[in-house]
Amino acid sequence: MEAVAIVVPVYNGAAEVERCLAALARHRPPGSTIVLVDDASTDPVIGPMLDGFARKHGDVRVLASPENQGYVKSVNRGAAEAPAGADLVFLNSDTEVTEGWHAEMSRALERAADADICCPLSNNASYLSVPKYQQPNELPAGFGSDPMALLVREAAGTMPPVPTPTPVGFCMRVRRAAWERFGPFDEAFGRGYGEEDDFGQRVQAAGRTVVCAPQAYVYHRGGASFRDVADVADGRRANGALLASRWPGYAERMRAWCQANPLRPLHERIWEALLLPRVPGALHVLHALERWELAGALRQNVFDIARATAGFAMHTIVVPMPDRGNWMDAIDFEFGNGMRVVGLIDFEERFERFLAASPAGLVHFHDPDSWMPLHHVERAREQHAVLTTPGETADAARCAEFYRRAAGEAGSAAGSAARTRP
Repeated sequence: MEAVAIVVPVYNGAAEVERCLAALARHRPPGSTIVLVDDASTDPVIGPMLDGFARKHGDVRVLASPENQGYVKSVNRGAAEAPAGADLVFLNSDTEVTEGWHAEMSRALERAADADICCPLSNNASYLSVPKYQQPNELPAGFGSDPMALLVREAAGTMPPVPTPTPVGFCMRVRRAAWERFGPFDEAFGRGYGEEDDFGQRVQAAGRTVVCAPQAYVYHRGGASFRDVADVADGRRANGALLASRWPGYAERMRAWCQANPLRPLHERIWEALLLPRVPGALHVLHALERWELAGALRQNVFDIARATAGFAMHTIVVPMPDRGNWMDAIDFEFGNGMRVVGLIDFEERFERFLAASPAGLVHFHDPDSWMPLHHVERAREQHAVLTTPGETADAARCAEFYRRAAGEAGSAAGSAARTRP
């Protein structure tokens, strides 16, 4: 059994802390130590809550700071009090761990022998956020954190650990040898933000790596511990400047990774599972449109198509999106009723990469002659059923008929493959 210590810094946020501890009690790694660091919380509920948790659960240490120190000093103190030799997990107090979270992170570190740091996916974790990339996500309607974790794990399948340019500090596992060599977090980062990036750069500068465990998911509310802290924005700006001064090129490396987004295939599988989870074997149609609109005939036409095929199809609508300097390859800006709209940045360059990542079974090009380069259509035909229709709007009934045939052919092909499989 591997030795691991989970360090949880706490400052107020009683409701979030209570949920965090309850989730830890449900999904605690066997044999682990939990170190709770109360950073002089002003909420009188916090101290008794932490002490009560320690009395109820074995091997829990509660450290109470006499005055507020901030995140960095709190986690450094927690790490110093952890059992010698134990790997460390730094976990924010506004998180909820889920079934298999730690086992999947451990497995990722086993598979990536050169990795010293591992992080999970989350609803709110910058570039590790799903399903919306680089955006805070609410849990989808009807999902709790554990069902969402199961969906993510199933979508990830056997996907290997993904090297990333920096850790995301809401939840990160660190090998003990790396902590002893590169730690602790630099207290020059004050109350917090950026210290995990600085630590990650030190690790990578020595030839080691940081990875994401794509099968692991931890819910993160975000910002709860800093809710009552003054001058947070000023501190983040100062820490960003400090990070840039220490690691020239860091921002460009981050931007390049985020725009390439190696996690895009996983995003697309998660979206497919969310679009129509109650219709097994539904046809997934990828629509390529020159533009999108919040009201008007074009929007109404796509909604008509979605309604006409609601019983057997789901829809991803992809449209060109200008690059406004965001660190992303695409942005999801509408989702519901079995359809999702995504803006693809630098469409000409990225469409075929997006197509390769999509699990869609049919590609519908709307009015391609007026805007779509021919080679994109031809490349789509190599791997997918393709429908092209002239004009921005298409006849919903005829589209439904074509989609239904495509769904039937896909089902027949799948059934034939199943019957001939050895």
